[in-house]
Amino acid sequence: MDKRHLEMFNEQRWYSEHIVHEYFGAPDYAGKTVFEIGCAEGGGLHFFAEQGARCFGLEYSPGRYRNSLEMNNNKKVTFLLGDFLKPEIYWDKIPGNFNYIILRDVIEHLQDKKFALKKIYELLAKGGKLFLSFPPKYSPFAGHQQITISKFGKLPYIYLLPTSVYKYYLRLLSQPTNSIENLVSVKKLRISLHQMGKLLQEIGFFVEKKDYFLIRPCYEKRYGWKRMKNPFSGIPLLREVTTLGALYVVVK
Repeated sequence: MDKRHLEMFNEQRWYSEHIVHEYFGAPDYAGKTVFEIGCAEGGGLHFFAEQGARCFGLEYSPGRYRNSLEMNNNKKVTFLLGDFLKPEIYWDKIPGNFNYIILRDVIEHLQDKKFALKKIYELLAKGGKLFLSFPPKYSPFAGHQQITISKFGKLPYIYLLPTSVYKYYLRLLSQPTNSIENLVSVKKLRISLHQMGKLLQEIGFFVEKKDYFLIRPCYEKRYGWKRMKNPFSGIPLLREVTTLGALYVVVK
């Protein structure tokens, strides 16, 4: 595995130890089960396995799935390759009745969010908790444009351009075609804080905790910036357009 993906693995583990664990608020994980959807290199699950949990991870990208296998030296972690929206791929390979499920910055990529959250609800044990994070629909970088190769593609809110104009602009910046398609897909699949609240309520989740961040917690590890909650969280419109990251813990 290359240096970049090794850094991602280490950040994932750090995030589970310092953020997800804090939000779950569990005294220990011995004998518990944890499932991460979109686990990437799997670093996050290694933290929970080291605490005694039995862990399962599902990853959509074949390359990142291979990375997770390469880094896996813990018999308490099982990694699977597949699309969460196609449960026939993984349903009989995981135990269900999970105590904890993690969906970190994945929901904004899923075509059918309601179906995904319903399946998560089914997979959780009664009283089980879901950690959910995502960049809201109208936040400065909700289009994930920070991954573009040009600094002019990373401008905040640039994804709000009409799709045809946005694609043309990215082509002018020599962004690879497959990357442009991924960026346009994220642009189309975004979800607002208001929409997420309605969806969670409709499915039957109880929101135990939610926080809106101006400086996301992951930036502590990535850039050395101290996390900061959004001071505009109490104003619905400003909350939607200034929150860079939303973090929830919801309970079945």
